[in-house]
Amino acid sequence: MNILLAVIIAAFGGFAGLFFSLRLKEREKTMSSVLLLIKELAVQIRYTNTEIGDILVSAAKSEEYMDLCFVCECSNLNEKGNFHLQWREGVKKQPYLTAKDRELLNMLGDSLGQTDTEGQLSFLEMYEELIKKNLEQAAKDHADKGRMYRSVGLLCGLAVGIMVL
Repeated sequence: MNILLAVIIAAFGGFAGLFFSLRLKEREKTMSSVLLLIKELAVQIRYTNTEIGDILVSAAKSEEYMDLCFVCECSNLNEKGNFHLQWREGVKKQPYLTAKDRELLNMLGDSLGQTDTEGQLSFLEMYEELIKKNLEQAAKDHADKGRMYRSVGLLCGLAVGIMVL
């Protein structure tokens, strides 16, 4: 009976470490999707001169951006009013982001649609670079901390499991 309990505790520790590692991977995936969205916004603004709200409605229908809560929020409520508020609400709901990521996304949302086409493209270029830096940090965190979380989770589970024996 004690052996079974020790194995269950060790497995629980391993799964806890895996869970925290997967959270880091999801942050990396989210930032990658944001980078893709910024590139698509720039293309749409440059070549079609479409309204930002309409671009976001179109993007929300794409599978590539289904995980981005702020895009879905904007598309759902775009007809009712200002998409900037909906963007901020969606950023609050977006899981796995750091405070720095949220702040950057909020600044991006606030700057969308505020200037002429050239100004928009300049803003998007700047945010593309900032998001790239955050994406690189997310990838580094996943590589370094993800391995650590899995190892520490398993080792803690094993230590408690051994103590139960």
